[in-house]
Amino acid sequence: HGETNTDVIFWCFSVSPQCSEAQKLLNIAKELLQTEEAYVKRLNLLDQVFCTKLTEAGIPQDVITGIFSNISSIYCFHDKFLLPELKTRITDEWENKPRIGDILQKLAPFMKMYGEYVKNFDRAMDLVNTWTQRSSQFKSVVQNIQKQDVCGNLTLQHHMLEPVQRIPRYELLLKDYLKKLPDDALDRKDAEKALELISTAANHSNAAIRKMEKMHKLLEVYERLGGEEDIVNPANELIKEGHIKKMSAKNGTAQDRYLYLFNNMVLYCVPKLRLMGQKFSVRERIDIAGMAVQENVKQNLPHTFAIIGKRRSLELQARTAEEKEDWIQVNSTHLNSKKKEKEKQTCKGCSESFNFTKRKHHCKSCGAAICAKCSKMDNKTSRVCPECFEASLSIENLGTGEQRRKTVSLTAENCLLCGHLQVQEKGKSWMKMWVAVTKAEPLVLYLQSSGQVGVGYIQHALNPKKIFDELFFFPSLEIILL
Repeated sequence: HGETNTDVIFWCFSVSPQCSEAQKLLNIAKELLQTEEAYVKRLNLLDQVFCTKLTEAGIPQDVITGIFSNISSIYCFHDKFLLPELKTRITDEWENKPRIGDILQKLAPFMKMYGEYVKNFDRAMDLVNTWTQRSSQFKSVVQNIQKQDVCGNLTLQHHMLEPVQRIPRYELLLKDYLKKLPDDALDRKDAEKALELISTAANHSNAAIRKMEKMHKLLEVYERLGGEEDIVNPANELIKEGHIKKMSAKNGTAQDRYLYLFNNMVLYCVPKLRLMGQKFSVRERIDIAGMAVQENVKQNLPHTFAIIGKRRSLELQARTAEEKEDWIQVNSTHLNSKKKEKEKQTCKGCSESFNFTKRKHHCKSCGAAICAKCSKMDNKTSRVCPECFEASLSIENLGTGEQRRKTVSLTAENCLLCGHLQVQEKGKSWMKMWVAVTKAEPLVLYLQSSGQVGVGYIQHALNPKKIFDELFFFPSLEIILL
């Protein structure tokens, strides 16, 4: 049986190139069908097994929804619609209808439902972690299911990632399909449209996959630390890890140690002897806030540096100069980044930190963080910083009425951007206006209708689409455009 198939394929490749391309397209279609069948089984596992068993165990419904989101709708879509259509087409109709683009193009809009699942993904991972630690009932149910053959020795979190990974898989298969599809094929237009729709959804999924990869890394570190440190959190990110030498303050000897640098802390660890894999115990936990890095702490020893925390300092020695430089650079870069983040949390006007009583606001013109005391009210509707408030006043003082109409030309040759738009003031009817941004500095947005001109200050770069997207409502004709 196998020899017969091999002979047929060989004849197709050697005698008929067209048959070869047709076979390649069929192979892609079969791969789509096979992976779809396996995927639906995984969706069934999530919806009909994990979700159902946890519900029967009395886990609160809001927790179930928070973890599994709209997985039931996703499962229904694939099980009742996409899989049956693909199966009928590829197994029964392929000889007369050798195409998949029309099916995917028709059903691709329904994949928008993945947006809700992907958007909820971080929260779902956090809930699984929290309830595994706090609820023995939750942990027991999940572990019992994971022991079943249908799980393939994979965790709940791994199976929850499959819907996020599925959309990029469609994208790759469609790209491969289009490469082998003749330019004049009937299916090309539908396949290209399907790819366009699916690629948009794939961009969101790819971001979630990267976050899940970071989560998996945190789980690995958590296990290596014996589950002693609460580090499995979507807000945490592992920046760097590696072996290091600790310089003894008593006798100057070097001791083997291990460092984990996270976005918010450094874990200073001692290796533990284990038969199964390298394990560590945490000796010190140094917060990034207030931490500093110092070079060359031991002049008589090469490759030394120090990590200085608020309560504990560590004198360390790298194995090579390159390794030392890497540790210092990554620490310094991360510390500078944290410093900038902290600066963003202070008021632009008074430089004081925001807290529960000193609330943070944003200037509607430049976006700077300001407190209520330092802000000004523009047109009694928008909060702006003092600098932008003064700038808006200076624009108003440039002149109004007849004086401005005599000195400003709003013709196309004098404008960076111009055209008619419908503008509505609050509580009034729509008006057709000539909207223009002149080439002269400062950049001014003019709104002209029936001989009247309004003016606004443009704070951001001139992106025509962005400007026109934002010109849909004004509280008044004199505006500050964000």
